[in-house]
Amino acid sequence: MAALALAVGCAGMSPAPTRALAPGDYLAPPDPNPLSRDELERRLAQAKVVLVGERHDHPGHHAIQLQVLRAMAAQGRLVVGVEWLQQDAQPACDALSAGKITLDEFRAQVKWDRSWGFPWKMVAPIFDEVRAKGLTLVALNAPQAVVRQVATGGLKSLTPDQRSSIAPALYLDDPAYRRKVARQFAFHGVKDPQAQENFFAAQVVRDETMAHNLALRLAPWPDGGKRGLVLAGAGHLAGDMGLPSRIARRLPGAGPLTILPVSVKGAQAMALAGKSGPAELLAVSTPAPPPPPRLGLLLGMENGGLVVKRIIPDSPAQKAGVLPGDLLLAVDDKPLISPKGIHDAIKAAPFHPHTYLLERGGRRLSLTITLPQPGAVPPPK
Repeated sequence: MAALALAVGCAGMSPAPTRALAPGDYLAPPDPNPLSRDELERRLAQAKVVLVGERHDHPGHHAIQLQVLRAMAAQGRLVVGVEWLQQDAQPACDALSAGKITLDEFRAQVKWDRSWGFPWKMVAPIFDEVRAKGLTLVALNAPQAVVRQVATGGLKSLTPDQRSSIAPALYLDDPAYRRKVARQFAFHGVKDPQAQENFFAAQVVRDETMAHNLALRLAPWPDGGKRGLVLAGAGHLAGDMGLPSRIARRLPGAGPLTILPVSVKGAQAMALAGKSGPAELLAVSTPAPPPPPRLGLLLGMENGGLVVKRIIPDSPAQKAGVLPGDLLLAVDDKPLISPKGIHDAIKAAPFHPHTYLLERGGRRLSLTITLPQPGAVPPPK
């Protein structure tokens, strides 16, 4: 979301809002003034499909999603699609929508803590609302094993069964979206041109499959009398790239309405810039929670591995004995090919002890590193 504030530039300055912006406000850029509650509800009522973005670990963003869900549910039949679940979780989604299982049973059946990994308590109110109102819940995401196969071997490496498990139509000729996805290559350690092509294809597979699964549940379109709400990461919809165009292609006339959460500071910057925003509506969120503890490493990609370039003083990594120049090979026996691999390896239990395999001077060694719980008081020195 911080990047959104930088995208507005300094040209086209417009009058300041008539009052200070605050969490709970909604803006329709370039108008600097917040929408009235009646105007917001009118816009939601007119929309056939609404997409609300998020930063996965931000409780304020999920609170905004819940607010939009409640408003739309009060206006008629609603299909709620979530990025957080792979499509094989659909039977559990159907059971929750029908009130046949409890929230705890649902959490267990979809293997939440292993499959998604972000805190359950942030999204539990959304699932509770779905159950209480009997809303149709849709697990939108493609099978992650198939997405990984595309990322490593490309679309041509898929078996017929794997290919049939994702969207039939994949639109890969999208230069603007390709440039946007390319900004992630460095973080994921993707350098080879073919690997970059596969990485982009994997992202398209996610977007196209989510759009496809939503469209299936909104059929017959537009005569079924249902509207759609999609809850997904901001990167899947910011700048009208990713999901919106793919949904519009499958659902003619849907004209998806996009909503992105933004900080008070970011909203004020966009309001003053007087330019169109990265979404049709911006929802002013509560502040982001304090960032979770980090390892404290600055990593670089060298010789096919992750090299420790710098270590933050007093960080968990330094206290465990990591040194500059160490080559980081694996976490809990999971080989690392990019910095993101560290997050993936520990996300299910980030504050438990994890074993890091390093190479130093041609010798391998294992170190156990435990991240402190957020808010924990450090021991006295």
